[in-house]
Amino acid sequence: MPALLAAMEALTLEQDFQIFFKKAASSVCKLLNADGVALILLDERREFFEYQLFEGAQEERLNPYKGMRFPAHEGIAGRALKTKSSIYVSNYSTDPDAMQDLLKGGLVSNFVIPLISSDQVIGVLAASWFSKPEQIAPQIFVLAERIASQIAVACHRERLENQLRSLVSIDPLTQLNNRHGIMQFLDQKADQLARHNRGFALFFIDLDGLKTANDQWGHEVGDNILRDAANRLRDVVRKSDCIGRLGGDEFLIISECDEHSLAILATRFIQALRIHFGKGRKRGRISASIGIAFSPTDGSTPSTLLRKADAAMYSAKTEGGDRFHFASRTSISDREKDISAIDIDNALDAEEICLWYQPIISLRNKQIIGFESLVRWKKSDGSMVGALPIIKAIESARGDLEVRFGNWILHKSAQQIAEWKALGFSHDIHINISARHFLHPSFLQELQKIHQNTTNVCHSLIVEITESAMLDDMERARRIILRCHELGIRVAADDFGTGYSSLTYLKYLPLNALKIDRSFVTDLPHNQVDRDIISGIVSIAHALNLTVVAEGAENDDQLESLRALGCDQLQGYVISQPIPLEQVVEWHNNYQRNYQHPNLLINEKHAYAPKLSAI
Repeated sequence: MPALLAAMEALTLEQDFQIFFKKAASSVCKLLNADGVALILLDERREFFEYQLFEGAQEERLNPYKGMRFPAHEGIAGRALKTKSSIYVSNYSTDPDAMQDLLKGGLVSNFVIPLISSDQVIGVLAASWFSKPEQIAPQIFVLAERIASQIAVACHRERLENQLRSLVSIDPLTQLNNRHGIMQFLDQKADQLARHNRGFALFFIDLDGLKTANDQWGHEVGDNILRDAANRLRDVVRKSDCIGRLGGDEFLIISECDEHSLAILATRFIQALRIHFGKGRKRGRISASIGIAFSPTDGSTPSTLLRKADAAMYSAKTEGGDRFHFASRTSISDREKDISAIDIDNALDAEEICLWYQPIISLRNKQIIGFESLVRWKKSDGSMVGALPIIKAIESARGDLEVRFGNWILHKSAQQIAEWKALGFSHDIHINISARHFLHPSFLQELQKIHQNTTNVCHSLIVEITESAMLDDMERARRIILRCHELGIRVAADDFGTGYSSLTYLKYLPLNALKIDRSFVTDLPHNQVDRDIISGIVSIAHALNLTVVAEGAENDDQLESLRALGCDQLQGYVISQPIPLEQVVEWHNNYQRNYQHPNLLINEKHAYAPKLSAI
């Protein structure tokens, strides 16, 4: 009786549901002498149960199951849902509804009480024992049910309060956080992360072209585009990110991350928001301009970060949109900020552009099977410029610089394959081709020249293209890929998973491989969502007879996770950073001597591989 009174008092006085549950569940534990109590609630559609909260002396044995979902008809919980009555199982291992995960966790006995509100089961309260419990009197079970009824009342009250809060903080058009909701979250996040000295980013997003769509096709079309944009962003943000609509065509994403991940995430958002709508003469296209502010680099207060992200977004929009800008570019040195297309053109003429190479290994046996060529600019003063500013300068150029530059990479890579083969050094070379270059008539013409002028080179050449290059004109892309195959050249989908597209193109286009984007690798092995995504990609790819390459692996845990998930090949700093051409053979020979010793391989640091971007 004291336990029941304590639970009722907690319900009356305690406004915080989690604190109330802790008190009420502790009462149940003491009453039943149970090792732990779990709150398992039904989802809104009443299709799945999900473990929500735990309390008890052996809470650590239950915590691994937090977030675990299972169908509403399964387990003892499913039986309690159907019968609307409590169920005590003294020997869990012999019960026909026992769940294997709980058996493995050591569950011996449990008592499942349905939580009923308005004559409807909303979940169950499950008391657990990990060693055989003593005999429990029937009246003790009844008291536990009384406390459970108070927990059901509190759950119902919490759901009603959440619904009321959502009316204040949810945007009715997109069902995202509205301005009030996202700013409230920003205040909380900024305070929380500042206390733990952890960084986070604001991505201030403005849609390009929505006003034109509203003016020409009406606000109903505009509203549909906003809903589509919200759904696309939901699909690509990480589980830990928070997304909201500030109003009009502006969105805000708050993401806990490091500076290395900023460009990866922004690129993912940019690609997701390339929205085609309408048909025929009424066909249009929406894109996005994104401003990025990073805390603490750009400030620590929400108002400062929001102002700087807004200003960076405006800079991106004034340059034509469909791009992102940083509030401050700390990742690129001052000498790289002002590089222009003319500089790159002159560097090509002066033969200062060069290719570095990053190894790709087989995850089956850790043997080197190829290299990705990555562009660098070795300036006359001896300084080195990485790939990102070079690519940005080329993409902003008018005229044919992008195509000429791409053709130079094609011929340089083919020449390198031929030189290596003459030395008995036979490895594939992966090259990145821009969307514009891939669809340009000269692309196949240059490949034909390489095929005619060099012997047995094309079979070692792998062209990497992004989803956007293929989706802009799928029929044309298919013809180009088929022609590549005729020449012996393989084609891979690069940065797979960052675009927003139908998976049907994988079936339609005769690709040879796909490269999983590094953004899915960064949080391995701990991020279950990324693990599930990679597992799904691997399953689909292998069903279509495609090779799967994972890029961006930086440590042994990521390597082993990717191997366990079924990836075929791997590229990343865990193997090596990009290597200058003159050091490739030496590095390769050292690797071949050591690859059979995994620990030596993983911990090896190559002094001659400077820490430049592997983009």
